[in-house]
Amino acid sequence: MPDLSYGPKTYRKQGGDVFVVAAGGQILVEPGGSVMGGNPTGAADYFVDLNVSATGDGSMGAPFATISEAITASNTSIGLTANRWWARRNRIWVMGDGIDEDLTVLPEKCDIIGVGSDLVPYPRVIGHHTIAAAKVGCRIINMGFQLDGTGVGLTIPAGCHGFQILGGMLQPAAAGNTVGVQITDSALVRIQGFEIYQNPAAYGTGICAVGIAIAGTASNHQTVIDSCYINATEGIDVVASAPAYDSRISNCFIHAVVLTIDDNSDQFCIINNRLITDADIDSDPKTGIDCKNEYAVGNIITGSGTEGQCDTWPHTLIA
Repeated sequence: MPDLSYGPKTYRKQGGDVFVVAAGGQILVEPGGSVMGGNPTGAADYFVDLNVSATGDGSMGAPFATISEAITASNTSIGLTANRWWARRNRIWVMGDGIDEDLTVLPEKCDIIGVGSDLVPYPRVIGHHTIAAAKVGCRIINMGFQLDGTGVGLTIPAGCHGFQILGGMLQPAAAGNTVGVQITDSALVRIQGFEIYQNPAAYGTGICAVGIAIAGTASNHQTVIDSCYINATEGIDVVASAPAYDSRISNCFIHAVVLTIDDNSDQFCIINNRLITDADIDSDPKTGIDCKNEYAVGNIITGSGTEGQCDTWPHTLIA
């Protein structure tokens, strides 16, 4: 129990956690409660620890054992007429180190936030994640993904508008994966500060054929891929039929076998990227990049041709 010397206290319960606030404003916590201070939107917080021996109720003192349980609870609460939380945001706090789980549902209007520790300062979930239905406004923050199988690692279907990946990393399986992250017909998408590596135990084979793929025929407008590191056979691929108006790929570091960026839609602005291709670009730097020239500015590309040389894309005009 809290130290009674703090004087009069008020008690507040939210999302399964009991918060005790002392008269002077200091937050005290009942056993099993949360030190987070509560969700600032007034919605719910759920806690997941992938190492617990038995699942709990999602509070900090008794966390869920799987992310899927937290997603189910969040989607139920955010949609309740009694709650009227449709403009608020839930949060799911995830801890764990290398635990298997395949996600099939995203949480609506909710953040999945990686905390705690693995080898890196966030959890890494082993699996592949094929999302079956559209959910809007989901953000994945500071999460690691270790892929299994050989297919797409994270499949985001049509209608997942506002989907974001902020920070964290993805590592393919030892046999490689066809795509790291594939997003179809979803607008207002942002992938920022995300890193896609080769598998450190299987360099050369443990690689994504495509790091990030933008697919579909509609609603990919205002997609932003910014400040990412990608090591893949092909870094970023945009399908020709994707109308990705007002979209950009900017400030990324990409190492690819041939094409670093392949924008078949000719709609992305390609800005200030640093690109490395294993292909020989001496005769034509477009061996390593395919985009609409008028929409590109400030990119530098190096290849396997003459040692010590690189090229700008588009070419810099010297009067």
